[in-house]
Amino acid sequence: MAKKAIFIFLLVFLLLGIVEITGAQENIIPVTVIRVSQPNVVVAEYCCGKETVKVRIKLAGVKPPVAYAGITDLLKEKLRKFIHMPGVSFDFALGHSSEEKVWVGYLSYLCKCENDDHEIAIINAEIIAEGLAEVDKDTAGKNMINYLLGEQEKARSEKKGLWLIKEEITTTPGGGKDNCPGCER
Repeated sequence: MAKKAIFIFLLVFLLLGIVEITGAQENIIPVTVIRVSQPNVVVAEYCCGKETVKVRIKLAGVKPPVAYAGITDLLKEKLRKFIHMPGVSFDFALGHSSEEKVWVGYLSYLCKCENDDHEIAIINAEIIAEGLAEVDKDTAGKNMINYLLGEQEKARSEKKGLWLIKEEITTTPGGGKDNCPGCER
């Protein structure tokens, strides 16, 4: 009798584990980025049965630096590199779903690393790590916020992109006021 109970318990545990694994993978959707509409929003297509569906995707955790036009242009250019790139996938940020008009989540792709290993690269994190955007705590899922903040801190400490410009402004005598003589203060 005890062996039968253990067998049933293990069988239920195994089935629940399989459901958990497949449920975790169902949100990962292969997409094709077709256009960059805003610095943190792309238009993508995905297959839904026999039809192709277009959807707007807001990059979770990415807040574009609108005050710095040059960095915003670099951010858009970075995203344009993923237009029609094969192997891009989308995953919803924690708390978001396909019911929303604009999907909020993470774009990723499989990249070949220096040591010939393949690993998943998250585009949202790459953007932040290059200093092309700040972390948007309101849209970053709770499961990714610490990772994104860590990437932002690395970019800040290495003075990359946006953080280089902010550093120059704060270290310029007068707080950078001379950089824009026609600007209102």
